Amino acid sequence: MDQEKIIEYVSGNISDESEKAKIRDWINHNSENKQSFIQLKNAFALSRKSRGATDTDQEYLKLKSQNLFREKVLIPELIKYAAVIFLTIGLTWVVQKNFHNHFFEKAQMNEVICPAGQISELILSDGTKVWLNAGSRILYPSFFSKQNRSVHLEGEAFFEVKKDKGNPFLVETDMVKIEVLGTSFNVDAYAENKFVKTTLVEGKVEIQDKTGGKIADMEPGQIAQYDITSQKIYLSEVDTRFYSSWKEGKMTFLNEPLDEITAKLERWYNVKFTFASEDIKTFRYSGTFLKYKPLEQILNIIKISSTINYSIKVNPEDKDEIILKKLTNDETCH
Repeated sequence: MDQEKIIEYVSGNISDESEKAKIRDWINHNSENKQSFIQLKNAFALSRKSRGATDTDQEYLKLKSQNLFREKVLIPELIKYAAVIFLTIGLTWVVQKNFHNHFFEKAQMNEVICPAGQISELILSDGTKVWLNAGSRILYPSFFSKQNRSVHLEGEAFFEVKKDKGNPFLVETDMVKIEVLGTSFNVDAYAENKFVKTTLVEGKVEIQDKTGGKIADMEPGQIAQYDITSQKIYLSEVDTRFYSSWKEGKMTFLNEPLDEITAKLERWYNVKFTFASEDIKTFRYSGTFLKYKPLEQILNIIKISSTINYSIKVNPEDKDEIILKKLTNDETCH
């Protein structure tokens, strides 16, 4: 298959359905073609995000000039070293009278959205450092008032809060609030989660409900898991390194069920997982992976350590689908 045709297809520059069908046949012809296409599609997606690009014609010319198929080593390198990207949108408005107790009033609001496969870092106006995990969103003001420092989080973030005794720092999620002074902690509050998890590395944290009522105090080395359904909170001692290693490019699983593992893999690799049977979801796994390793490498490790196999359904115009199923007797023997 002509390299230029594949690049045109990835960059959305082919409209003829017969040409699209030929390219799809080429992709599914063998595993090498499929892998080359997946790498090229990922490289294109990351290169667009790293530049905030919307001009597909321009991106086509960039991919063509890189000659990615002849120099296949460039594809994983591009993925590995693609710039950490975040989208900062300045939104200026006068907030209604009672919104967040006047906190956001007359402030310029910044929204950072971290796409799949990337980690964003930012420093807030008070010096607080934030690491934002893939598939997460944070809303914060361009400056904090003297009475309140507050941000809104959807997803996962690690905070190193600048200490200010007279002005607590507040992380608001859809279900709970976390109030701190000078503290390092991780918050995992993705919308699809069953729990909102707060892991305290150092300092002190107060967990509050949506109305600001106190639920629990935390000490360093603890994780607080707030059950969204029962609205109960559970505190336990943990090794906090495992809950913040993601910001160092690692993906750590501690006896986690496969459905929770795949949720993390979906956010990082921008794919969709499908389970052939419900009981597969309960398989538990512990291990650490480097985030920039190919997804198939992780899937193969899980396969070796379990009775679960996988297949990849390439979807050129949407997310690829990973189908998980039990190993057959013949596959087990091999």
